[in-house]
Amino acid sequence: MPLVLRPGLSWCLCAEQVVFLDLARDRYFCLPEALGDDFQHWASGEALGHAEQEALVAAGLLEPGEGEPVAATRYQSARRDLAIERKDIANPFDVLVAAAGQLRARRWLRRRPMFDIPASLAQHRTPRQGKPNDETRLHKIARAFLISAALVRAADQCLPRAIAVYRLCLRHGIVASLIFGVRLHPFAAHSWVQVDDAVVVGDLEQVRLYAPILVLP
Repeated sequence: MPLVLRPGLSWCLCAEQVVFLDLARDRYFCLPEALGDDFQHWASGEALGHAEQEALVAAGLLEPGEGEPVAATRYQSARRDLAIERKDIANPFDVLVAAAGQLRARRWLRRRPMFDIPASLAQHRTPRQGKPNDETRLHKIARAFLISAALVRAADQCLPRAIAVYRLCLRHGIVASLIFGVRLHPFAAHSWVQVDDAVVVGDLEQVRLYAPILVLP
């Protein structure tokens, strides 16, 4: 019986465990070792026995359907933090735009289930036709959001901040990725925006602690 990953699920390997983000239920969860091994065999394209398939379906991970196995989420490692590279590049207007964008993203998230976030953000993407990213604009955005923390609370607000930055990048024609990450022991989740190996918002030292589990391009 052909099986596909249930819609709304993405996964990664974190601390040698299979970890899932279930957008439909707005939760993260880990698999027991045996079930995680079976799931990895499926994800790598290996044939599974009937009992293993049934266990993965019963766990709510797979469902009947045609499609390819879904590999673990990966993304380029972050090496730069744009918010601290150019301390001379922000201006008050950019800071106000950053603060307002974060407040709008907070309101937007209160009205929208997590499952709708990828599709809703995708509506704002437009083809770039090979234009290079504007590095100066990226530094301005990153610096403005760092300074805006003095106006709008940044603690525990990683997702609205990341969404606000992602939208601003789209507005300026910048190819950015909104990344959801997870860590274990202790469990925590984080969201950030990255362009190639550079963190725009999310704090490089924090980002390095997390394994990407969902990437919105």
